[in-house]
Amino acid sequence: MAIIDCRLLGALALAVLAAAGTGPAMPQSGGAPAFPGAEGYGAGATGWRGGQLIAITNLDDAGPGSLRACVEAEGRRVCIFRVAGTISLDGPLMARSDLYIAGQTAPGKGIQLRMAGSRHGPLIIKDATDVVVRFLKLRPGAGEAETPNVDALTVENASNLYLGNLSLMFASDETFNIHVSGGKATDITLADSILAYSLDRANHPKGRHSKGALICSGDGSANECGRISLLRNVFAHHRDRNPDIKATDGRPVEVINNIFYDPISQFGEFYDLFGDTAIAYVGNLALAGPSTVKKVGASVEAFDWTEGNDLTIWSRDNLARDCADGGELAVLDPAAERLAATAPMPMTVTPLPATALLALLPPRAGDVLPGGGHRDRLDRKVLEDIATCKGRVINQPGDVGGWTELQPAAPPADTDGDLLPDDWEAGRPGLDPARPDDPWQPDAQGVPAIEAWLAALAGDE
Repeated sequence: MAIIDCRLLGALALAVLAAAGTGPAMPQSGGAPAFPGAEGYGAGATGWRGGQLIAITNLDDAGPGSLRACVEAEGRRVCIFRVAGTISLDGPLMARSDLYIAGQTAPGKGIQLRMAGSRHGPLIIKDATDVVVRFLKLRPGAGEAETPNVDALTVENASNLYLGNLSLMFASDETFNIHVSGGKATDITLADSILAYSLDRANHPKGRHSKGALICSGDGSANECGRISLLRNVFAHHRDRNPDIKATDGRPVEVINNIFYDPISQFGEFYDLFGDTAIAYVGNLALAGPSTVKKVGASVEAFDWTEGNDLTIWSRDNLARDCADGGELAVLDPAAERLAATAPMPMTVTPLPATALLALLPPRAGDVLPGGGHRDRLDRKVLEDIATCKGRVINQPGDVGGWTELQPAAPPADTDGDLLPDDWEAGRPGLDPARPDDPWQPDAQGVPAIEAWLAALAGDE
């Protein structure tokens, strides 16, 4: 059977970018977004503005200068990294409200979080609002004992979140989970991230449990969950839940311009367990890979589960293929076809055409800075797997060479200790590398100095 190099599909994509119109883009409401170019329902996560800059100066689990000291502090704050490498955690970081973890400030290859035998994942955002997390590698590994709770990233009862340019791997439960337990989870964006290599046989009590993303799971009662955006992410090598959306209370979930590669048994699974569910599924690419069983279903399987609840799916411009021979797969299963919306749902972005994804997503997905900074071996392997129809679902990190060894790296010079680098301050009106400056001092365009620097590092537009 001939293997189709997926890059050939991507090369054809640039000729059809003008065909991107697939539905109305809904303008963002409120004031300035979290950063230039922030999109989706979580773009308004701005509660950290005007807060304290906290330096991360070591790779310790806890204590002064640790990431935990910043993440678990109270009040408005921005975590600025003066160190690179791997942080091994004894327990999860519990993020409090009004927080920006600015991973783009880390020198070298950035920051990788892993667990040292914990029964949970490295970062939990629970009972919090206004949190931004960008440019990190979250890769827990399985717990030493049997445990059902090791996600790469967990959100519970939290709202106004922007999660972007993350590398999420080596989870033994979901790679990414949004959960509701007596609170609400709304206005959340996960964008431009890589979710890959979840662990299949790895100490989960249910046995084989390689999972992608579980959205709006709950405790069995009505869910106050929705206004969630999954934008331009790359999912690869998960058994199923690519993604699994359990229910909303009528608030929309948008799944736009994602690549889903190499599930074992299922791509997307959409339910109406706890209430009405409305999903915009637009401009996505589903690719069966080496792990995928021949009986895999459509890229969307719908389960109209609860009598009296409505499940509605707005589906446009999606592609489903077998990467080995290019054969077409169904996008919607028969149940999803019956539940398909006839009128467009509003969307927060104007989608790219699905044919463009293989060309446009890989260069910007995961923990990667402009020019390729932070990109590591594991993220490169995921993208190469997709391009060449290789790789498989794994059981342990060692199956793909284990965690990346991130080397120490020196931070930029900061003579005055205000956490704005000397070379950034030099030549900018009102800033002086030899004098501590107010990081929230606006420039001529009204942009605070710290926000301008963070945006420049990230390549925000």
